[in-house]
Amino acid sequence: MSESYACVASFHVNPYTCGVARFNSSLARSLRTTVSTLDDALKIRQARVLLSIKLQEIDESGLATLATILERQDLGFDLFLHACDFSELENRLLEKSGRVFAASSEIGDQVKQRRSDVVSLYAPGAAISTVREASEINLLTFGMAHKISANGYRKLGKILSSGRRTFQLDVSSALHEGTNFDENFFLVGAEISEVFGGNVVFLGFLADDEVSRRLQSATALVAFFPSGVRENNTTVMSAMAHGCAVVSNLDASSPKWMEHGKTIFDISRLDEFPSPALVAEVGRNARAVVAEFNFENLAKSILAK
Repeated sequence: MSESYACVASFHVNPYTCGVARFNSSLARSLRTTVSTLDDALKIRQARVLLSIKLQEIDESGLATLATILERQDLGFDLFLHACDFSELENRLLEKSGRVFAASSEIGDQVKQRRSDVVSLYAPGAAISTVREASEINLLTFGMAHKISANGYRKLGKILSSGRRTFQLDVSSALHEGTNFDENFFLVGAEISEVFGGNVVFLGFLADDEVSRRLQSATALVAFFPSGVRENNTTVMSAMAHGCAVVSNLDASSPKWMEHGKTIFDISRLDEFPSPALVAEVGRNARAVVAEFNFENLAKSILAK
């Protein structure tokens, strides 16, 4: 392999929301380099970068940055095209690029009349992940993963680490109105990952049906709140309705029917993780105690005179 690039320059850099960005992230690792935005690539001096782009995805600001890169004399680049748009800018990129790569033979054929030396390649699929053995304790939690308060998780992680059973925490994020799928959205807090000894799996956003399936198979739902759990915490209410035990934090304003060791587990009162029999019993009790809290009864309460 010849000397690598200073970076792989990409317009989008979040691999969770853009296929080209995901491709660039994997390619950069294999090239032993990093992924940079077009703007950051523009700051590089006396080096060569790989522009790996799909022009149709790039906004006006990004196109202007590419035009500036074309004018630079101290920044060489090769080009990896994920599509053709036959624009004047694309023609200029093809003309000035050192080497040109195409993500498919079709794209290569479209480029050939303008760059006869184009190399037609491919886009590999995702790496095959290691299959994890099933854990004895499989915990599920929801929320904005990078905004989850680590306090309750820290104590729970220590409790689990001191026990003999294997464990795993699955984290699913919710997207709230007015927020974006930025890269931080997909990062499980470093503290949480550390206290769980790396036994944390990020699940992304789950549809309601998949949430239901996971609640039915999880050992327990984990949910901690700034003060304490309330009857309007829908994730907790849903878990209880599924018969899934909940580990949370109680305070004076928590519903009286949420009782530690009976219908819920209060993290402040746990010294060890409950036995499978107790977890199952609390799950059953939880389902019974929230059975009346459904939308039909809620509607009746609203319509009651």
